[in-house]
Amino acid sequence: MTRKTVAAALITAVLAVGLTACSRDESTTATPTSAPIAPTTVSVFGTDEFIANRLLNSSRAIVETVEERGGTREQAIAALVSSEAETGWQSGLRMSPPATDVRDIFGWRLAYNLPADSAEIVVAATNTFMDNAATVTVSVDDPAAYALAVQLADPRGYNEKEHFYKKGETAGTEYAAALPKAQAAYAELRGSQ
Repeated sequence: MTRKTVAAALITAVLAVGLTACSRDESTTATPTSAPIAPTTVSVFGTDEFIANRLLNSSRAIVETVEERGGTREQAIAALVSSEAETGWQSGLRMSPPATDVRDIFGWRLAYNLPADSAEIVVAATNTFMDNAATVTVSVDDPAAYALAVQLADPRGYNEKEHFYKKGETAGTEYAAALPKAQAAYAELRGSQ
């Protein structure tokens, strides 16, 4: 036998096996080689564990304080909107230069006799937010507009340039941008309540 006849015989044998396998009526199902991968949910508070826990705890304190005051789900989301828009949920955030003050979670100069980075500052600031909310007649159905109305109702006088000025930001645009994050934060904290 020559190489050509051996090659031809092998090709014919492979084709015959292939055609036989293709013509069978039986179907074979492949068994999975690994377990399906569950989708991972990324926290709205980020992936850095230390920072995420800090922001999560601040946001939890906001929601719990609103609830303890008899506030609604929408008011809790509005408080989260203000907190995210003003400071990214961080209590005791340093104001941008040239200011040297520290801001509470709702962007006000820290005037509380408490440590700048503590759960107590979050509760105190949220209580002030809820006190101001009691004076607002804007509907809470739009938590972003409601949150901004609460900030504007504060007797300290809301000067937008003290809160937003770096890159042409406005309170209206920042509060609108914070709404989906606040809704996601509330859902993460309270599920689909």
